[in-house]
Parts: sequence; structure tokens; C-alpha cells
Amino acid sequence: MIRRQLYINTYMYKFESHFLGKDDEDILIDSSEESIIATLRMAQQAIRTIDIISRPLDPVIYDTEGFVEAVKQMVINTKKSRVRVLVHEPVQILKHGHQLLDLSLQLSSFIEIRVPGPEHEPINESLFVADRTGYIYRRDCERYEGKLNFNDKRASRLLIHEFEAIWEKSRPDLNLRRALL
Repeated sequence: MIRRQLYINTYMYKFESHFLGKDDEDILIDSSEESIIATLRMAQQAIRTIDIISRPLDPVIYDTEGFVEAVKQMVINTKKSRVRVLVHEPVQILKHGHQLLDLSLQLSSFIEIRVPGPEHEPINESLFVADRTGYIYRRDCERYEGKLNFNDKRASRLLIHEFEAIWEKSRPDLNLRRALL
């Protein structure tokens, strides 16, 4: 545990000088620690939107106090904010519990979790986009190798375009709906 915390502190330093909407630098990442810290950093700076595609809603990244608190603060501070999440494995999320799911139940007007349609079932990528400006993209959701940029509006716009095409054909999951009731 101490060793993991040391790694996380090292990566926090790596991203502490990066600001959403200001630093346009492509950064390659290759560890869960880098993914955790970069996602947290972007989420803490997001003001309006967060869009996520994550097959298992990766608990290492999204089921943490820091991340959930950052999402909560964004939603509380900006009444027109929106969080959209696409997951492929909602039963696993319900089975194991997830702090982001719990928050979505409390703030359902701002946070929506859906399941992609059958035509998008093969998708295995992981995507996080904050304020349509910064993004973290991993080609394989089971690996932490990927690319991020805190200020690439062009790439973010293309990724959001793909996200919205999937979102349009997605649906709320009955299991998640039951959790709402």
C-alpha cells in the first residue's frame, strides 16, 4: 500500500502543472496510477461535462472517493452540468457496488448511466472526456496504455462525436433502473 501511494504521489507531480483547457500536450500513459491521477485531475477541473465509456466502469479509476467527490462538486457548482456514462457490464457494477452509481442515484438529473446498443457490444476502448476539451483514451480497457491531452479541442470533438453516436443508440439498463426505485 505504501509503495502504491508513493507511485501515485509521483504521478500527481507529473500532472500537477497540467490544466484543463490550457495545456495542449499529448501525453502517453502506461500505468493504472497515471490513469487514476490524470482522470482525477481532469475531473477536478471540469466545469460542465464529463463523458465516459468504460466496459466495467473501471473501479480502480471511477470507484474512488476523490473521483466521485470531483464529479459531485462539478454537479453541485454548475446547475447545467452533465455526466454521461456508457458501461457494458451493469450487472457487475450492481453486484460489487460502485460509488459513482450511488452518486448517480442521488443526482439522477445530472448523471446518467446507459448501456450501449448491441451493435456497439464489441467496443473495448476506454474514454474519458472533460468539458469537450481534455481527454484520456485507451484502446483496450483492460490495459492502462493510452494517450491524454488536457487541451485538444479538435481530438476531443472527434471523440465526443463517436461517443454521441453510441449514446444515441444506447439504453438505460433495467437493472440500473431497479436500483433507482
